[in-house]
Amino acid sequence: MPIIGFNFDKILGERTAKDIAKVSIDHKVRIKDVKQEALPVKKADETLKFTFEYKIEYLTNVGNILLEGHLFYVDEPKKIKEIFNNWKKDKKIEQALMQPIMNTILVKCGIKALSLSQDINLPPHIPLPTVKPKASRPEDYIG
Repeated sequence: MPIIGFNFDKILGERTAKDIAKVSIDHKVRIKDVKQEALPVKKADETLKFTFEYKIEYLTNVGNILLEGHLFYVDEPKKIKEIFNNWKKDKKIEQALMQPIMNTILVKCGIKALSLSQDINLPPHIPLPTVKPKASRPEDYIG
């Protein structure tokens, strides 16, 4: 998987309500732009810069988290040109490439958003593991 860099450009977390009784959470992840980018280690026509936005809204007006950033993708010049031209034409990325790019964004942003939500006292946006009491069975009774 030729993703060679990942950076955050904006990290924003806001809690707008004092009391959080019941909250629903809405996730949105989108690729905002794709550009050819020159890097000092690769030729300009071999690298794409994917700009993304990762947004979590705690409904209704409880708070929100916004992460924006970019990642760099490297491939053969012919493949880079094809991906870039498809993006310019209809703002679409082929599924085989979109899956690893979105998974990278989801993992990195999910971890950052979880940490940020804890810092501003918002509930986690993903379910966390919990310990549940073990059900006692009659054969476990010692008495």
